[in-house]
Amino acid sequence: MLLIDKYAYTNNLTNINPQIKVTVGIIFLIISMLTKNILFLMSIMILMSMTIVCIAKIDIMSYMKLLRIPMYFLFMGIIINLINISFESNMLIYSFKIDNVYIGVSKESLNTSIYILFRSMSCLTCVYFFILTTPFNQIIFSLKNLHISDTVIEIAMLVYRFIFIFLEEVADIRKSQQLRFGYINLKTSYKSIGLLGNMLFKRMMKRYDDMCISLDMKLYDGKFHMVGDKNV
Repeated sequence: MLLIDKYAYTNNLTNINPQIKVTVGIIFLIISMLTKNILFLMSIMILMSMTIVCIAKIDIMSYMKLLRIPMYFLFMGIIINLINISFESNMLIYSFKIDNVYIGVSKESLNTSIYILFRSMSCLTCVYFFILTTPFNQIIFSLKNLHISDTVIEIAMLVYRFIFIFLEEVADIRKSQQLRFGYINLKTSYKSIGLLGNMLFKRMMKRYDDMCISLDMKLYDGKFHMVGDKNV
């Protein structure tokens, strides 16, 4: 089970009506995308994080690890936005020269990067509040209550299922390769990764065929009929 999925089913807010959680998350998400006040963005970020850790009772270290994953991509984007190339050094608050070109940081790019950082973190905590406190079956019920197309719901459920199949197959193949010292050095690691990709494709196609047979045996008609709490 994925760590996110585990917390979604075991946190203290699991049994709360998902429509309430969706509404709260979307409201703060929209505010985060529209406001330009950094203090307000920081307040939303702290509020959502406190709700996740203190009310939903999700382990703070695990939460920080989950935040760390998208932070790598966020910082790469911010660094690219932060760096300016100019022919005049007076436009930059800090710079160094290469030939006739100045590379550095301007006041405008610094302010923009800070704003992007806090806005992104605020939006990210809003999304994490929703996905860490709402089990997938509740999300499906919410989509049905919103009269979302059955096709969209079907795709969502199949993608969700295949994420677990994919990770399960990767873990099994990689464990088998490690037992055979497939990653003992760089050369064998490259070879093992290539074999992993080849075997993974074949296994995924086999699992897909098995799932199609299983759905046909259950008289699948293009709709997932779910039974649950009417209050959801």
